[in-house]
Amino acid sequence: TDLVAVGYGSYDFANASQNGGLICCFSLKNTSHPEYIIETDSGVMSLDFHTTHSSLLCVGMYDGSVSVYEVRNKSGVPIYTSSDPTVKHTDPVWQVYWNREKKEADKDIFFYSVSSDGRVTKWILSKNELICEEVVELKLKVDREDKETASSLVGLAGGCCFDFAQDTNSFVVGTEEGSIQSYSNSYNSTLQRSFQGHHMATYAVRWNKFHPDVFLSCSADWTVK
Repeated sequence: TDLVAVGYGSYDFANASQNGGLICCFSLKNTSHPEYIIETDSGVMSLDFHTTHSSLLCVGMYDGSVSVYEVRNKSGVPIYTSSDPTVKHTDPVWQVYWNREKKEADKDIFFYSVSSDGRVTKWILSKNELICEEVVELKLKVDREDKETASSLVGLAGGCCFDFAQDTNSFVVGTEEGSIQSYSNSYNSTLQRSFQGHHMATYAVRWNKFHPDVFLSCSADWTVK
C-alpha cells in the first residue's frame, strides 16, 4: 500500500515517437530512489494499479498501445501488451482504469482505456493475450443548425478521461471538445446524456463516492464544475 507508480513521457509530441518512456515505482518509505524501474518503447500517458492484485499495473502509451506489468518481475517485460495495429488505439491513451466491480459472474480480470481516437475499450486478461472489446465510440455532438453541413463529416470525439459511478453501470467520458458524455452499461453502452460543461478539453472527471448523482470535472478552460 505504500507503493506509488509514476509514468514518464514527453509532451514534445513532434519528437515523442522517437522517445521511449519510463515507469518508476517509489516506496513512501524511501522516496529518494525508485524500487522498480521499467523502460517502455513509448511515452507513458496513464497508469493504474489493480485494487486487489496489487502488483499488477496497467499502462496506456503515447503510441496507442496498452500493457500490463507485474512490477515485481525483474525483466521489465510486460506480461500482456496490445501491439496488434488492428485492435490497439491509434492515438495516445489518456486514461486506463481497472474494473472495480465485484460480481460473482466476473471471473475475468479486465481494465478499460480511453484514447484521442474516440474509443473506450475493455481489455480482458486471458491466458496468453489481451482480448479487446469495444465499449463505446464517442460520437461528436452536432448542433441542430449544423446538422445539414455536418452530415457529410463523420467523426468521433477525442476521449480524454472517464470514470465509473459507484454502481459501475454508469460512466462519464470527458472529451477534447469539452463536452462530457454519460453512458450506461445497462443499455449496451448507449449515450444517455451529454453535458456541455466546458468549452475546452476536459482533463479529468470523478464521481462522488457518497452521492451517486454527482460528479466533478476539470478542464483546460481553467474551470472546475
